Amino acid sequence: MFTLFSLLFAVCSCKIMGTVEQALSLRWAGDGAVLFGYVRPCKPELKIKEFELYKSVYCGLCKQLGHSFGYFARFTLNYDFAFLAMLDMALQDQCPQIEQQRCFANPLKKKNCCLSNPSLEFSAQAAMIMLYYKVRDDILDSRFWGRFRNYLLLPFIKNAWKKAAAKLPEIDKIMKQAMERQRALESAGCGNVDEAAHPTAEFLSRICVYMARDDRQRRILDRFGYLLGRWIYLIDALDDIDDDLKEGNYNPFLLAHHIKAGETEKINEVVQEAKGSLNLTAAEIGTAYALLEVNRFQPIFDNVIYLGFADTMNQIRTKRSKKNERSL
Repeated sequence: MFTLFSLLFAVCSCKIMGTVEQALSLRWAGDGAVLFGYVRPCKPELKIKEFELYKSVYCGLCKQLGHSFGYFARFTLNYDFAFLAMLDMALQDQCPQIEQQRCFANPLKKKNCCLSNPSLEFSAQAAMIMLYYKVRDDILDSRFWGRFRNYLLLPFIKNAWKKAAAKLPEIDKIMKQAMERQRALESAGCGNVDEAAHPTAEFLSRICVYMARDDRQRRILDRFGYLLGRWIYLIDALDDIDDDLKEGNYNPFLLAHHIKAGETEKINEVVQEAKGSLNLTAAEIGTAYALLEVNRFQPIFDNVIYLGFADTMNQIRTKRSKKNERSL
């Protein structure tokens, strides 16, 4: 009873301060986060059948979150966990089953939905483990209202975390270690971008290795996951660079170049440098991916890796341009 009351009260308070999605979102604000919502396809370049297939996995993961951890767990749904589930399904021999089902967001219309399977369960469990450590980290980093909100959410999230950690104790241990290393680096004011990105990169590497079926896959997924984690960390740091400068939050790009508020030219130089690092990392991800043999979803993976990463960077660039125009 207390857990439900706490969650409902937290959601109501978040309605005042923002949105439910902001309250339960897995996006971490530029502080060494893992999995945010950046790994997504470039929708205009997908064929209709590919987009429908992608949406079916996305909807299936939403239902899996609700089934495993309750209704409000669905608000943690994002693109990155859909990608994680698809990657695991692509390495399986068994083909996932899809059928038309009703969606809680629009119950009058049936949609294609991927039925529950081990890959969706794995992704949902990993999401709850990450959410728990995100909330704990936010309690330490946030100001009064943010800390208050996260304390209210913690009983619900802790219950989901216990269920998920019981199923994936190894992933829980990896996540905890990654968070501890990341916090140590931030507390020390690490200005080395490669070093700052390492905990996230290593965590994603070990998550991907967890999916491997043989030694060859293990070697490829180790490299693929590391590079993916590095790209995610860098793109999030780039996305948050203006807000971090304004609010005084940790950002390795700012610390590496000793940038202070108002140094616009310096920031633009760092942004260009960050884009170069991101492009190189994306190219290496493509090289590792080319070695991976997937049993399904290849056109979607091709889109995400060869087009989606660039599209995400373009969206961030557009957002920064609009924000800078408004500030003039």
